[in-house]
Parts: sequence; C-alpha cells; structure tokens
Amino acid sequence: MTKPRFLVVVRSFFLAALAVVSASAVRAQDVVTVGTVSASGSTVDVPVYIRDVSGTPLGMDRPAGSKIQSYSIKVTYAPTSAISSISFSRAGITANLTPTSEFTPATSNSVSLLDTFQESTNPIPFTLNAAAPGNQVAHLVVTLSASATPGSTITLTLDSSLTQLTDAGGSAATKETVGNGQLHLVNGAINVSFPTVSLTPSNQNILTGSSGGMITLKLSAALTSSTTVTLTSSNPSAATVPATVNIPAGVKSVSFTASPVAPGTTTITATLPQSAGGASDTATVRVQEPTSNCATPAAPQPAGPATSVDSGAAYTLSWLPIDQATEYVIDESTDADFTSVTTTTTAEALASFMHAVTTDTRYYYRVRARNRAGTCDLTSAASPVVSVFINAPAITPSAKRILAVIGSTPGNFGSFFRTGVQIHNPHASAISGRIVYHPAGASGSDNDPFLAYALEPGQTLQWDDLLPAMGGLSGLGTGEIVSDAGSLLPISAVRVFNDAGANGTTGLTEPQLRPEDALQTGETATLIAPPDFTHFRLNIGVRTLEQGVDMAIVVRDKNGVVVQTTTQSYDPTFFTQPGSAMFLDYTLTGGESIAITVTRGSAFVYGATTDNTTNDPSMQFVQKAE
Repeated sequence: MTKPRFLVVVRSFFLAALAVVSASAVRAQDVVTVGTVSASGSTVDVPVYIRDVSGTPLGMDRPAGSKIQSYSIKVTYAPTSAISSISFSRAGITANLTPTSEFTPATSNSVSLLDTFQESTNPIPFTLNAAAPGNQVAHLVVTLSASATPGSTITLTLDSSLTQLTDAGGSAATKETVGNGQLHLVNGAINVSFPTVSLTPSNQNILTGSSGGMITLKLSAALTSSTTVTLTSSNPSAATVPATVNIPAGVKSVSFTASPVAPGTTTITATLPQSAGGASDTATVRVQEPTSNCATPAAPQPAGPATSVDSGAAYTLSWLPIDQATEYVIDESTDADFTSVTTTTTAEALASFMHAVTTDTRYYYRVRARNRAGTCDLTSAASPVVSVFINAPAITPSAKRILAVIGSTPGNFGSFFRTGVQIHNPHASAISGRIVYHPAGASGSDNDPFLAYALEPGQTLQWDDLLPAMGGLSGLGTGEIVSDAGSLLPISAVRVFNDAGANGTTGLTEPQLRPEDALQTGETATLIAPPDFTHFRLNIGVRTLEQGVDMAIVVRDKNGVVVQTTTQSYDPTFFTQPGSAMFLDYTLTGGESIAITVTRGSAFVYGATTDNTTNDPSMQFVQKAE
C-alpha cells in the first residue's frame, strides 16, 4: 500500500529534527568553572578551573599551535556590598608559568584575568578529560565586608560574552566561546555560613576566694562584623559570668572569667545572636573550697607524637594529671636550651600546637605543673624535654644570583648612573625567571618590582637601562636574578656606567654573586680607601641576605694605627650605599683600611669609588685575608 504523502513529509521532518538534536547533544565542549566555597573567615580563596575535553578545537589532543594557551575569564559578583576587595591571579598549573602578557581589569562589580603563554616555552600542562572541574588555573581572593551576613550567598557569575579560550596567537578559527557552542560555563558562589561556637576548657574547678577561671570562646569562622554573644550561668549562686562578651570583626576567639561565689556546680552557656545563626555551647564549672595546706605539685611527664609531623598539621602533647595542679605551663622553643621561649598555660593535661614552616624545624617542649588553689602559688620543676620534628613541604627550589647594586639615578658633579644588563641562556633547554629590584632603604619583599624573562637555548636579551624597563622606575637599589622553580639560571653581563651624553660613558662591570659567597658570621674582610679624597669620593654599599647583618668596623690609617671603631646593623634583604663619612661616622683622608667583621647574619659589602673629575666609577668588594 502507498503511504499518504503527508505522513512521509512528517516522518522526514521528525527524523531531520532528531538528527539536529542528537548532533547538538554530543558536541564536545571545554569547561570554565568558578568554585563554590564556604567562607571560614573574612578572607576567602575561590579556585577557578578549566577542563580540557577531547574533540574540541583546542586541547592537548590537538596539534601544535592548537593548544589552550590563552584565556579571558570575567567574573561578576553580587551583591557588591558584601565584598570589600577582590583580586584575580594565576594559581594551580599556571602559577609557575611566565605569561607573555597578563591583564587584570576590574569594574565596580566584576574582575577579569587575561593571560597568554608562549606554547614553545610555557605550555599549559592540562590533563585531557580530567574529572570535573578540571585543572585549577587561577583563583579569586575575596575579602568580605561587614555586609556579608551569615547565611547569605555571594554569586560569582562568568560573563558568557567575554569568557573565552584561544591558542597562543588568538586564532579566530579555534577560538572557543559560549556563542559558538565550544565552551560551557559553570558559575560559583561564596556561602557565608553560620559559625559554630565552643567553650574551653569544657570542665574546670575553681576555688572560692580566687580570681576565677578563664574560659575561651571560639568560633569556627570569624564574622565580618562585631558580634555580641550572650553568656549565662545556670547557678549564679555558685559562679557568675558577664552578661555578654563582644567578638570583634575578623576575630575567632575571646576569653572571659567565671567568678566564684560559693561551693557548687554551674553550667556556663554561650549563645550567638540569631542574626549569626544562634549556635551555642556549654562548659561546666565546679566551685570548691581551697585546701588548708599548699603543696608543690610533681613535675609532669609529657609525651608528643611518635613520628614527625607535616607542616601545617596539628599535634598534641599530653601528660597524666598531677595532684595539686590547677594549671600547667608549657614552654616552647626552637632551640634545646630554651633561650627564646613561647609560653602557653592550660587547665587541662594536654595542649595542641600547629606550625607552618618553610624549612625542616624541630620544636622543643617542657611542662611545669602549678598549684594556684586559694592563696597557693607553687610551681613544679620542669618536666623532661620532649621535641617534635616538623617536615617542611617539598618545594622545587629556585636558584638566585645577587646583583649588589642597580641604579638609574643622578649622582654628584653632574653624573647620571645607569645599569645596562644582558642575560644569556648557555643551556640546551629553555629557561625562565625574573630580575627583581629592591629599592634602597627598606627590606625587600615579595611585592617589589620585577621583570620576567624567558630565553630559548642560546638566546640573549638586553636592557640598556634596566630600571626604566621595569615600568619606568628610577632610583638606587639592589637586584636578584631568580630562576623559575626547576629552571636553570642565565649568565649575565651587567655594566654600571655614568652617562655623559655626547661625551660617552665611563663604567664598570658588575659580577652576579652567589648568596653563599657573602661575608658570613665570624668572617672579617677589608676595604682600602682611595689614596686621596680631593680627586675621588667613596661610598660604601651593603646588601644583606635573609637574616640581616650586624657588623663591627675598625678603621686604620695607612700606618696601621686604629683611628675609628663603630658598628652597623641592617635588616634582612636590605640595601644601602651611604657616603663613607656617614657609614663610618668618621671622615677619611686617604689610604685608610676598613676592616669589617660580621657578628651576625651575612652580607655583601663593597666600596664604590668615583673620580670627581670624570665621574668614572669603580667597585671594590671587601677582601678576605688569604
């Protein structure tokens, strides 16, 4: 039988529509995800991920030139009043990469991150088809305002028109966007959760006539505004507490006193206001009459963890309760002689600690029992010392070389000193890192300016005047050539010179210095002053390392007679280059020797001698006796 024509048309249309739906359903999409987190304080870290899915125009399964090497991610947030500040930066698999360009534009309700990486030198190491949400590439660091009330939610929404992925060259043919169906976006949020509250110690005994027992109230998360907590005593005829206690914004714990009235037992209750979730906790306080005789308690016998502890992990010291002890005093130090001590007092026979360290560190502990019942105030002998070894996290180190002085600044007698830098990669593999500048007169920090570099094998880069190349900087300071983690260092040619314009330049070549070659504690080295101070001027430069430095200085005239003694101290990663008279508190006449002994820390010390007529500079590092 022949089918009616309209049935054939309907069936064909249905099959065609089904084919379109099926094709759309199976199209592969890469994914950008903003995490959803719960705030545990006023500062919140929100991860941002990219998931590289096979079968898309860009990805690890595509040929060279078609990898995900550039991304533009814009996040809008609401309500804006809940956030006092927000930043967007690389993290995860891009943290140690060097971008060829990076921008972080922001508006009153949005923040963006735009990064591009050279595929040949800084490939982004995505895991193809990784489990959702993929690889972390960035993070948002958010500081909440007082308007971020507990129980509220801050939305973090990806902008579908400006969030996109491209290759290193930004090719339109492989660009992935929401509009072309190649990119899927997953929005995030910050949930400002209600905190819980706890009271410690949960049980304690106090004596009538005493000053009372201290109770610490702790929140699971700091609140963004000052909060009043209600306190009650179930039996105020035994002990009383203040009606309320205030927890300032950003603070997780406060302490208050349970004051004894008469023998008996009471339950202390702390309750958060309903606006903060209404959580509560209790502690038991027993009020007792003091004993008639005071006795010195025995020394505790503490025990710590049986194995080493990882950095950032909590651990506990404990001991058996001691008769007559009302509290315990724990001394903590990083040296076995306890020359520098941190002291903790607890009413319980245990104490918890946590340390985040960057180098392996051993902490030493000793415990004393104290009897402070009634009018007693007797303390036991110190316990045997126990120690706990904290393992530093495994970090691939970065190599570093010191450039003692960097400048782009006017000097005396019409001089103008600049610093020209060349770096070269002598290795068979690509290298990358940064040249860091620390201005004179202040300790260096992670926020100091830097210039990133990336060098192919055999490649050389140069800057005729380094500081202006760092975004128009000028002045005098010190520098470091720092490799990226796991990368090798370049070699350098650094020239400090007086720029006389049409009359040319005069200058010197400055070495790159190994940190271990600095003048160390207990070592003495000498500078020789120029022969006269009519034709020359002398500045003395000091660049300290991470410990800072203390120095003892002895000045002798050319006949060996001591004419001046003084000392100098400088903070860590600090640079200064004062005139010799200021440094020595003494005016040199010519030919003196300046002996410098490091009594603490380490530093590079040099003399910068300049011709007063030509402004020709020279550099003399202190010399150790051979």
